[in-house]
Amino acid sequence: GDLTGGRQWLAACSSSTRGIFGGGYATASINVMDYITISTIGNAIDFGDLTVARYGCPGSCSSSTRGVFGGGYTEVGGVGLNVIDYIAIATIGNAIDFGDLTVARWGVAACSSPTRGVFGGGSTGVNIIEYITISTASNTSDFGDLTVGRYYLSACSSSTRGVFGGGISTNNIMNRIFYVVIPETSDIDIQINIILERLESLNLKSQRLKNEEL
Repeated sequence: GDLTGGRQWLAACSSSTRGIFGGGYATASINVMDYITISTIGNAIDFGDLTVARYGCPGSCSSSTRGVFGGGYTEVGGVGLNVIDYIAIATIGNAIDFGDLTVARWGVAACSSPTRGVFGGGSTGVNIIEYITISTASNTSDFGDLTVGRYYLSACSSSTRGVFGGGISTNNIMNRIFYVVIPETSDIDIQINIILERLESLNLKSQRLKNEEL
C-alpha cells in the first residue's frame, strides 16, 4: 500500500499488530504519523501528529503498547532536536511530550527491550548512549558510550540485546556492528572486555581493533 503522503527520512515503530510511521521530509519537515495493521495489506491511515515536525531519521523504539520518537532535525532554525514524544500504539491520537535527550541531535538510532528504550549516536558523530524506561515519561539517563561516535547509524534488538551498526564518523562510512545488553547500564568498552574474556576462556583467538582501525 501507500503512506498518506510521500516523504523521506522518517521513523517507525510498532507493536505486534500495528506499525506507526512518523515525521519525515517532503518540501518541509512533516509532523504526520500514519499507521497500518501489519497483518492486513492496504494503505496507511492518519494516526495523529508529532509534537514537533521533524526529519533526519529520529530514533524510534517501542514496547508492546507504547511508541517513542526521539531527536530529529527541523529546518526552522536549522537545528537538531532533543524532543522525545510518545504514543499509545493502540489509540489513535497526537503524540505527547515524553522528555528530552541529553543532547539535541539528528541521525540517532534507537532500539528497545520490552521495557527500556536505548538511543545511540547522532549528529555530528556523538558517541552517547542513553536510555529511558518506556512506561515512565522522563528525560533520558546515561547508559554508556559507543566505541566510535557516529550518526545515521541503525539499530535493532531482541528482548535483551541491542545492536548498533554502520553510520558515518568524521566523513567515513562505518561497517562495524556493536551490541549492548539492554538491561545493563555500562560502556560498550566494558562489554567488549567481557566478550574478549569469554572468547579467551574458550581458547578462541581475538583481537580488538583500535578506534582509528574501525
